[in-house]
Amino acid sequence: MASSLRLPAGKTLSTTWPVIFNAQLSTPGAPQCRYFSQASQRWAYKSQNFSPRTSSQPSMKVRSKDLLMGQLPNDIGLLPGTFVRPLWRDMPSIFNEPRDRLMMEWTWIKSAFQNFLSLIIYNKKDNKYPMLLFKPRRKIATDLYKDMYSSFARGDIQNIRKLCCDGLSKKLIQQIENRPSTEKVTWTLENWIRRPSTYFTGVRVLSDRATQLPEVSHSGVRQIVLRLTSRQAMSKTNTAPVRGKAVAEAEPTAKQQDVVEYVVIQNIIWNGRESEWRVWGNTSPTSIHKIYTDPYFAPGLSAMERIQAMMK
Repeated sequence: MASSLRLPAGKTLSTTWPVIFNAQLSTPGAPQCRYFSQASQRWAYKSQNFSPRTSSQPSMKVRSKDLLMGQLPNDIGLLPGTFVRPLWRDMPSIFNEPRDRLMMEWTWIKSAFQNFLSLIIYNKKDNKYPMLLFKPRRKIATDLYKDMYSSFARGDIQNIRKLCCDGLSKKLIQQIENRPSTEKVTWTLENWIRRPSTYFTGVRVLSDRATQLPEVSHSGVRQIVLRLTSRQAMSKTNTAPVRGKAVAEAEPTAKQQDVVEYVVIQNIIWNGRESEWRVWGNTSPTSIHKIYTDPYFAPGLSAMERIQAMMK
């Protein structure tokens, strides 16, 4: 695990943390980063012929949907064309690079309108789809965020699989399994840091997109990207015995760190059945280079030209 950095008074660290978890890392300009039913059967026997009679079973259509839902991969990647607004200090200067700054601001406005339109279509096209969830979506994200890191700290593999998409859960589980059995990790979210970058809430929605899955009726995916700014505390303790004697656990001093993370949560609907919200992983803010080179953002291209460029 990476040790925390001592920062001067009034300074905070704006890079993604905890590096100790190594959840999913992004490379600059990359679009992505890298997070039972059991039916019992009862038998009844008739008094004359003793022929077994099964309890009512789901239809073949329902069982087929259940099978497909179980086989559907939940890690489909970050939706192409997702614009993640950078922090103010990381954007091009309006005085030194006015063209780039205006291009980024225009892309942000255009993406926000397109995202809202996609949610309306996603929600209204079929009444089986969920509500827009504009108000509770931040709470959904923060609950998942805290549960994920708490489960990782205590090594709860089962809960990690439930909370995270396949790609992220595999990485976290691998780190848990590689952790020494004598090491005890604790993680605490001290408080949300309320800054202008999150409208003084600590949590800001940067992108909320939804799209239908092609050639599959009543199916779609929704992804929300949020900027989370928080103060966290982490500690670890080695409980290995010394010279055959158990060591009394002393409460370690938790190391605090100010953290800025861009977290992606995801919800999938398959054949009209809605899955639970999960953490997909982390992503990076969209760079001006990506805006000029990515066919989803590049100016001066028609819709057909964008499709052809993406298929290359």
